Amino acid sequence: MIQQGLVLQNRYRVVRSLGKGGFGHIFEVSDRGTPKVLKVLNLEKFCAPETKQKAISLFQREAQVLMRLNHPGIPKVEPDGYFATTGDAGTHHCLVMEKIDGQNLAEWIEDKPPLTQEQALDWLKQLAVILDELHRHHYFHRDIKPSNIMLKPDGQLVLIDFGTVREVTNTYLLKIGDEEVTGLFSVGYAPVEQLKGKAVPQSDFHALGRTFVHLLTGKHPDTFPLNDMTGELIWRDAATQVSPALADLIDSLMATFPGERPQNTQAILQRLAKLEPGRAQDPPLLGNKNSKGNRVKFGVAGLLLLGFTGIQFGFPQLARSLNDRGVENYLANQSRKALSDIEWALKLNPDNTGANYNRGILCEQVRDVGCASSHYQKAALRGSAAAYSQLSRLYIIHHKNFDAAADLLQKGLQLVRDDRVKYSLLKNLGWARLGQGRYAEAKEHLQAAIELDSGRVSAHCLLAQVLEAQGEKQSSLAEWEICRQYADKSKPDEDLWYAMAQKRLAVRF
Repeated sequence: MIQQGLVLQNRYRVVRSLGKGGFGHIFEVSDRGTPKVLKVLNLEKFCAPETKQKAISLFQREAQVLMRLNHPGIPKVEPDGYFATTGDAGTHHCLVMEKIDGQNLAEWIEDKPPLTQEQALDWLKQLAVILDELHRHHYFHRDIKPSNIMLKPDGQLVLIDFGTVREVTNTYLLKIGDEEVTGLFSVGYAPVEQLKGKAVPQSDFHALGRTFVHLLTGKHPDTFPLNDMTGELIWRDAATQVSPALADLIDSLMATFPGERPQNTQAILQRLAKLEPGRAQDPPLLGNKNSKGNRVKFGVAGLLLLGFTGIQFGFPQLARSLNDRGVENYLANQSRKALSDIEWALKLNPDNTGANYNRGILCEQVRDVGCASSHYQKAALRGSAAAYSQLSRLYIIHHKNFDAAADLLQKGLQLVRDDRVKYSLLKNLGWARLGQGRYAEAKEHLQAAIELDSGRVSAHCLLAQVLEAQGEKQSSLAEWEICRQYADKSKPDEDLWYAMAQKRLAVRF
């Protein structure tokens, strides 16, 4: 048992406990008068021998990585810093490293105002340089978050907790045998591919972007909603001190797909160089329609626009103009004006496909299911694949008529041209097949939806239920984890699935 006063390796005297974190118990030790940190692997939470061995391997990997790296932003470990000691309580795996004075950024943000633009540029550059050192040695961190970044008194940032570091090879699955490996990602920071056990170096950039959202707003990333259409985090209004150019860089770090993020640390550093004080930048424009702040609103209104995507309209020009103006008013949060415009469009042309679809959306917002069904049916009869998708949802949720929903969705799939609508059709068809108990088909449709857009969470939440019904416990838990992290609780469906995910994951240990 490790306790105060114990001397290890005839060299390290235990001074005090600093607490527990991840898989380790942390102590301050004195190395012949020099304060250092001792990390002792805690194997108590692991039962299966193979899982314990994997935890030991991860711990040893952390030691090996830190021994090889030499950077002021990475804790130093001497060649003999890792050792195992055996006593009455069994074998203790130990790692001694440089003691970093200061506080971690999770503690820092609790009693400090959010980062300024100048601080953000400095810290982002420091962390990009640290990651450059790590990635150049063919490693990536996999657990970047505020609590794993220390701020020294001299302003130097230090990245800590390399227990989840991985060589740039094929990553192993999140699960080992019948047990889930905890600590391999942090909810709110890790990207979708990492939750599915397919982390890549660019996964570090996603976590870095989410970390800066936290530091720039003072709020955990999970508290912000996601854009319905793009999956982007809607956070900019909570960080008005940030220039559009810096916000664009942070959004690019958090892109849903790894290929859409900067591909290496040098690309990040080059973009940061352009943002240094003294360089010319585009001034922020009030109401700039090309800015991200306005673009995210399209995600909400995009549902309205989908009703007439790719369809040839033959209604009078005035009705068409009124419908278009209704969408613009919806974008401007003028719901009453939007409703008035769309109703006038329908008075002028009751068969207007787009206006019927959009009226259905507005009916759903006030929970008028009959009204929504009526207008979706009219739009569907005139060839709107999106209307088939929306109508099927109503059959699934409100009528539990899975057979009718599946028939509607198959008709919609014959018409669809837009991948966003195709995702919704496939997702809803998987949902309907789940309700019918046709699990193999449900799994096929939901996986096809995820192939189209893995950044939208609803198919993951439904796939978790299908896999659970098929007895694939570990696979279902991985999907529940994605569901819990990315579900938008402002949407009734996803709020329900979020609650289900919380229950499933709470009992998995």
